[in-house]
Formats: sequence, C-alpha cells, structure tokens
Amino acid sequence: MRCTQVVAVLLALMIPMAGCMSEDSEAFETTFVVGEPVPELTAPDQHGETITLSDMEGTMLVLLLNMGAWCPYCEQATENATALIEEMETIDERYNVSFVEVLGSNAGSEAANQSYAMQWSDAFNTSHAVLHSDVSREYVSGVAVGFPTYAVVDPDGVLRLTKDGVNKLSAEDVQDQYEAYLAEQD
Repeated sequence: MRCTQVVAVLLALMIPMAGCMSEDSEAFETTFVVGEPVPELTAPDQHGETITLSDMEGTMLVLLLNMGAWCPYCEQATENATALIEEMETIDERYNVSFVEVLGSNAGSEAANQSYAMQWSDAFNTSHAVLHSDVSREYVSGVAVGFPTYAVVDPDGVLRLTKDGVNKLSAEDVQDQYEAYLAEQD
C-alpha cells in the first residue's frame, strides 16, 4: 500500500513538469536522424558572427555538440579538435571540411554567452567556430545523445553519422562517410 502511495505522489509531481518547456525549445525536441537533413541552427560564434549550419552545405560538416567546463570529456574533445580538423583536411583533397562546435552551457548550467565562448576558444586554442546562446543550448539539449556528441553531415546537409563520447570520431570516419556519399551519387 505504501509503495502505491509513493508512486502516486511521484506521478502527481511529474505531470506539471511536462509543461515546463519553453516554446523555443520545442523546435529542437527532435534528435538527430541519420539519413535526414540535420536540424537547422543559426547562432552567434565566439567572435559575434552569425553562423547558420545550412551555409556549410557543399562541405563535409562535422559538428561537435558540447557542454562547458563542468564536463571534463567535453573539454578534452575541444582540446583535441584542432588536431582532428588538421587530419581531416589532409586526408582527401576532393572535399572541404567545416567544423563547428555548438557549446550548450558555461561552467554551470546557464547557456554559454559570447564571453564564455571566447574564453573557451582561447583556453583550447581553437581554430573553429564555437556557437553559443540560448538557441545553441536548446539545440545541444535537444539533439545530443550524450556529451560530447559528434555528427557528420554530407555536402547535401544530410546527417550521415553520430558518435557520442570523447574523441570517438576520426578523420577516417569522415572519409568513409564521404566515400559512401559519392557512391550514392552514382
């Protein structure tokens, strides 16, 4: 009997929580679906420039969905990003690589802002765009399976591969997806 009462109380507490999402976050309630277009995102980078993911079409886009300093694996992924980018750029001259990091939060639970994104970029000496803002936070929270999550998007804007976990993506993974993309074009 006591167990039933506890379950009933827990259910009663959870029902109001279902309506606590803001209207903006509903746009990113979907997760990534391999074979489908990657969900669109427009957000500022660490330099204040507005970046739109669909502007990267025509390149092999690699997204790194990350959180802030509270996530040591995220820090490690960002720290190793430059080496990964350099390796991807030298593996095949037939395509260009775009690499964008979407930073979901700061050192706490707030959305990363421009100042934090710039500090993050400077701390890890990044050469890539680091997107931030409430929109970036909602995007990361809505599509990432774990942190960090890597996503490979083909030149047509279609998601080809996701991998979650630190340093799980290699230049060979991107190359394999490019070869599969070319084979589908024939």
